[in-house]
Amino acid sequence: MTTRIFSSEDIKDLKVPALARKHKCSEDYVRRVLKGDRERNSELSQKILKDAIDWVEILERETVVEL
Repeated sequence: MTTRIFSSEDIKDLKVPALARKHKCSEDYVRRVLKGDRERNSELSQKILKDAIDWVEILERETVVEL
């Protein structure tokens, strides 16, 4: 799994409460995992990271609409 550290701007774009609710953990835990303040070797932290990385990739990609 990647070792990406999320910036404050990235975390602002993410729906931290939704990630916490999905993974049944606290918002504080999600923020700490994303910032790299918590170990990232647990299954839960890996799932949170995967979802967050997917979300940021969606937000950063170029969307082309052909009509």
